Amino acid sequence: MKKRKVMAILLTAACISSLCGGLTVRADGKQKLTITYRPVTTQQGDTYEEYINKTYKNWDKKDDVELVLNKIESTDSDYLTKIQLLMQDDSQCGDLVYEDTFQLTSDAAAGYLANLDDYLADYDAWNDGKSYVEATKAATYYDGSYYGIPSCTDSRGLVVNTEVLEAAGLGADWQPASWDELLDGCRQIKEKCEDVIPFWMILGKANGEAASMNGYEMILYGTEDGNDSLYDTKEEKWVVSSDSIKDANQFVATLFDEELTGEYSEMLDTGSDGYACDYLRQGKLGIYLVGSWFPANYQEGGSYEWADYADVLKFIPMPTESGDGTITMSGGWAWAVPAKSENQELAFEFLTEMMKPENYYTYITSESNLPTIDMSEYPDVLSKPFMETAESFLDNALFRPKSEVYSSVSTYIAQMSEDAATSMDAEGAMNTYKDNVISVVGEENTIEH
Repeated sequence: MKKRKVMAILLTAACISSLCGGLTVRADGKQKLTITYRPVTTQQGDTYEEYINKTYKNWDKKDDVELVLNKIESTDSDYLTKIQLLMQDDSQCGDLVYEDTFQLTSDAAAGYLANLDDYLADYDAWNDGKSYVEATKAATYYDGSYYGIPSCTDSRGLVVNTEVLEAAGLGADWQPASWDELLDGCRQIKEKCEDVIPFWMILGKANGEAASMNGYEMILYGTEDGNDSLYDTKEEKWVVSSDSIKDANQFVATLFDEELTGEYSEMLDTGSDGYACDYLRQGKLGIYLVGSWFPANYQEGGSYEWADYADVLKFIPMPTESGDGTITMSGGWAWAVPAKSENQELAFEFLTEMMKPENYYTYITSESNLPTIDMSEYPDVLSKPFMETAESFLDNALFRPKSEVYSSVSTYIAQMSEDAATSMDAEGAMNTYKDNVISVVGEENTIEH
């Protein structure tokens, strides 16, 4: 999931005035289009506002439409809750909403989002087989229909500090082929590099989906059960007990039992990513399991500006447990149209304007995410540090279950990661997870491997 810097909570929609780009003029005779999103702020300002502003200025209907921005500045989990509440209210639902794709399925199932199939049928770029990265469309697909247009995607892997690897005697080109090799590398860093944390990953209930997908699922999906380790796709049931889950829990437990990772107070904190980024920059961390957006932290305007990050860091794939390949999880964000919107056609039309390469460029170059459309005319997009490597990981990408209850199950995945790290053995953490998931989905919708 994408890390975003935010400031405060603002739920009321604010018309863009001359103070923020000159987009709002008199509403007399105009249609109003409301866009709800979570701002991304840098030293240069709100990058989404700049993106929407540029699209609007290039739009041939701008003189007939009053644009309203509804900025929700909050944490990841609070944002998702707030947009769900808004979309249930006829007067506040808005016309375009920015959705984390992990939440999109449950929002579609709940009836909050409009089915876009009819609009997409006439959208040439969607259907020509080349304008969109085909694999990314699955993120907005639910129950036979599309409920959004993907705006970005990502991959996950291991960010390594090559100076630490060299000091540990592993070498700058070290690339573990299995969990055993990864753990052995961590042990070597611990032995050879005083005051350096070998390994870091996002864990714990407080970190929610970030702990589930960016952390634990990157471990679990690398087990023998692979894509069926969390949800049995053939039986269409949630896996609540298996050797794969126990192995993933044991991996987490080993990190803490052997002191191969950071302090509990920092690892389980909602600021865990910040600690890791800063430790990498200081040469106090060897390996960080994280997503392809990490360079944004070190680039100009980022939270941890670091001129030499591209020379010191490498992005390498996460190995599977047995060493039979590599694993990455892929997610991203999408634009969707609320079902209660009275301007669905206009909203979709503006969305297609936003996805035109000349407008989209402003967005995708402001973040370290991977594009969902063909940007071959803009070679600098993938020439940014680590972008080409991150894109190559998508060849082995796996995805979260397309289930409306995933967001609820995710809470207990994050909790299990914390239990395995702190208070329970591998099997005990799994048994607690089993009971929790059954309470949400019903025992008849679970299976043991």
